[in-house]
Amino acid sequence: MHIITDEQVHRLITMSDAIATLRPALMEQGGGRASIQTRVRTLGENISLSTMGAIIPGAGVCGAKVYSTHRGVFDFVIPLFSTEDGRLLSIIHGGALTEYRTAAVTRIAFDAFGPAHAKVLTVFGTGVQARAHIRALVEHSGIEHVMIVGIEGVPETIARMQAEWANVRFEAADAQTAVKAADVIVTATRSATPLFDGTQIKPGTFVAAIGSSKPGAREIDDTTLLRAGLVIVESIEQAKAEAGDLLMASPGIVDWTSVAELGSALHAGRAEWHSQGEIVVFKSLGIGLADVALGELVTRRLIAETATSR
Repeated sequence: MHIITDEQVHRLITMSDAIATLRPALMEQGGGRASIQTRVRTLGENISLSTMGAIIPGAGVCGAKVYSTHRGVFDFVIPLFSTEDGRLLSIIHGGALTEYRTAAVTRIAFDAFGPAHAKVLTVFGTGVQARAHIRALVEHSGIEHVMIVGIEGVPETIARMQAEWANVRFEAADAQTAVKAADVIVTATRSATPLFDGTQIKPGTFVAAIGSSKPGAREIDDTTLLRAGLVIVESIEQAKAEAGDLLMASPGIVDWTSVAELGSALHAGRAEWHSQGEIVVFKSLGIGLADVALGELVTRRLIAETATSR
């Protein structure tokens, strides 16, 4: 059994690795082979404990992300088991995996349902997930210009990202300017209320709302949802319990019979789900499938590295 740190995760995998690993895992879920355990939250006086898991037969593993939330700060761990004999394979500190998996799933959704010639990315937020999403969406894409909307840390985020991507133009912008220019919008904040006016979104824009996983918070407004030709989530069951962006919409705005699960959409093929020129909303909450799939990749690579070094 291996104990794997965040530092080892960063050394063993890249964002491209995460994307390549999660796409087939999502398709396995969409085909009905992989099973997910939706998030369960237990609340205490000043702390909460959350669990979300998955069984992925194709990868030969099952496991769960278990994490605490204390005063807005998270700490994650992922125990990983073999589906062949139930043996505990590893325990992985999940901070780095969370960074990779959330942005990688967004990139997979964007590749399938985003505009083919996207050049301008607008990001709301300056935290870990905002930066991870910039990396995931800029790498191996046509993004040339990134506009960042934030309350604090914007100059530092721009400097950090510009140092990594010299050929991409980064700049600070207000919400209205950034939304009107965007081909892709990512909201990675802790806002409880919508961040922009949905009337300002261009036709064909891909909107990824990834900041909130609480039923009482939302980053996008009714107009954005009303204009969307397609709304995608990772799990409809989980979205109906947690997706404030959808649950707080006015009656009749969200037709749950038309909301698609990402894995099912990937499994069925793009043409059956999406028409060019439509606004697409991807409401991400995170599912344990992504953590377990990446946990398997990290564990496998650590085992191979250890064997090579002997």
